[in-house]
This record gives sequence, C-alpha cells and structure tokens, in this order.
Amino acid sequence: MGDVMNATSRLVLFCVLIAVCSSHPTKYPDVNLDVYRAKGTPPPFLSYHIHCMFIAYNNDSISAAMDLRNRFIQHFNLSTTKPCEGLFHQGRLCMFDVDYTNTGPGDPFVSAEWAVFVPLEWYAKTVPWVMQNRGDQDILVHPNSGAEVSDHIHWPLWMGAKWPINAQAFTNQTAF
Repeated sequence: MGDVMNATSRLVLFCVLIAVCSSHPTKYPDVNLDVYRAKGTPPPFLSYHIHCMFIAYNNDSISAAMDLRNRFIQHFNLSTTKPCEGLFHQGRLCMFDVDYTNTGPGDPFVSAEWAVFVPLEWYAKTVPWVMQNRGDQDILVHPNSGAEVSDHIHWPLWMGAKWPINAQAFTNQTAF
C-alpha cells in the first residue's frame, strides 16, 4: 500500500510541476525585476499578447472565436508562419496554438482562448485591427514586462467583457 501511495504522490507532484511550468506568461529571463523595484519604476513593456476568450464546449462561442482567429491570420499573412514556440520572447508576430481546455489550477485563464504574440513594432497594426473586427468576442491585450501579475491584472486592456484571471498561476507574484 505504501508503494502505491508513494507512486501516486510522485505522479501528483509531477503533474503539478508540469502545470506550473507550462503556464502562459511570456518570460524574459534577462529582466531583473529587483532592479526596477530598487529604482521605484515599473519595468518596460517588451511585447504584448492578444487573447481571444471563448467558452469551451460551446459550439457558437468556439465558431465565432475561430472565425476571428482565421481572419486575423489572413489579414496579417500568418498562414504559412510557424506557430509561436514556447513562452519566451518570439521576436516575431506569431500565433500560439489554440487552448481549448485552459482551465487547470496552473493556468492563468479560466476559459478556452487563442493568443497572438505581438512584438512592439506590431502593436499599432494588430490591436486596432482587433478592436474593429472582434464583433462580440471578449479580448484581452496585456503587456509582457516580466512582472506577470501586473501584466495580466493591473496593466491589461479589455475589449468586451472582462474575464477572471487566476493570478495564482503566475510564477512571479510581485506586482508593481
């Protein structure tokens, strides 16, 4: 019985570690937030994410979200662009894979969503396009500074309804 409990405990710990390590935020390993805290200034925005929230298992919600995603891909000529790789800085405009089940305890989002990595130089083109083309879709635009909580909770822009964010999922709990 002890071996089964020990194996079960290790499996649970492994699953928790995977969930924590695969959470959404874009990491900037070279950003030392302590430097900005010492200066009393927030870190600079290094890039952005655009997220389209939708209800998992609701065909109408999924269809509307995927329609917007497809139009975004067409408009910005991303159909032959490789998807974003990992969660670190991409250096290019790219789409993350659609997450239909983004609802685990290690996920910052409590719904399904699709997302785009937006370098600074693409912000002025992509965000206005989404504003004008989102229809009834709920959109989150947040900066990536390395301060995950502030990026998602204090500094984001919402279009449509504001959805809850699971701030406990972030590895860096420091807010500015």
